[in-house]
Amino acid sequence: MYDRIMSRRVCQVVIVVLLMVRVMAAQSAPLDSDRIWFSPNPGTLDMLRMFEHPEEWSRARSIINVFNITQQHTFTSDPIIGPNTYPALVNVDAFRKLVRWRIKLSIGVGAVKEFYCTTDSSGMNAAIANTLDAVAKVTQAGGRVDYLSMDEPWVSGRSKTCGGPALEPTADRVALYMSSVSRTYPAIKIGLIEAYPFSSADAIESMLSLLRSRGTPPAFLHMDVDWHSLKSGEFERDMRRLRDVCHAQRLPFGIIITGYNGDADALYALDAAGIAHLIAQTFLRWDDMPDHLMFDSWVESGTGLRITPANLPETALYTHTRLAFDIFRYLRGVEMPSPTGKAVPR
Repeated sequence: MYDRIMSRRVCQVVIVVLLMVRVMAAQSAPLDSDRIWFSPNPGTLDMLRMFEHPEEWSRARSIINVFNITQQHTFTSDPIIGPNTYPALVNVDAFRKLVRWRIKLSIGVGAVKEFYCTTDSSGMNAAIANTLDAVAKVTQAGGRVDYLSMDEPWVSGRSKTCGGPALEPTADRVALYMSSVSRTYPAIKIGLIEAYPFSSADAIESMLSLLRSRGTPPAFLHMDVDWHSLKSGEFERDMRRLRDVCHAQRLPFGIIITGYNGDADALYALDAAGIAHLIAQTFLRWDDMPDHLMFDSWVESGTGLRITPANLPETALYTHTRLAFDIFRYLRGVEMPSPTGKAVPR
């Protein structure tokens, strides 16, 4: 009798332990397998070459889950994108090749911009129509759009033109945009990029709540962090807080890794390494890292061009693909993206 009771208790303890292990694993595991995102600066002079010579970024390509373009890349011309027009991307078969390489595609879209904030419905109708047209063009070229990344709607939305600084008018516009696009393309995940500390952690949490209450929660939250303007400890405090808020809602959380100097690839890389160090100091293990890490350049050179950093080849110092691969290895604990060559166990 005693042996039977003890055996039953041992089994109960084992079951409880196994359940706790499963819960802990679920809490630490990323919510999304699409961990690494890559977004070239829109006007980079070698963006087309990425599809003509994939061997020049084979290592970086092997870790990239999502390739991001901007909505202007579906235009026939635009000053921001330089030579990387829609006809040029179609000519190098860019969209089909991403499908062939099993790399998902995201398009950065303007859901709320000041020129869309009209007194009638025409502005938001244009925002929605422009997005639907961008998706259709990718599809016509043999590609597939998996994500739409709304480009900081509450930055423009805080202006008086868009009803700011109140958050609710932009929430209404974003909800309208998301529901309208989703009716046509229900399989596409629509996520949110927001600027911090332009918007505080409190404000960003309120944005998520406002969208959720309107029945349009975003598919992810990506933080565009101006870390140079932060005080000591603020990055760690607020990024962990927002990550926890997102995870409580089963919402993937990401941080954008970018630079601020558009005049030299090396100076851009220095900035990117700086935010990588902050991420490493905040999230101490790979399985504790943000669900998404996005290598994204939008920096402008002194001549007004968005061409920094160069993308290729990954074997050259300070190129964007080299930077992405090196920082990936650093955050995995393989090596430092710096001259020290030291590994950080994580």
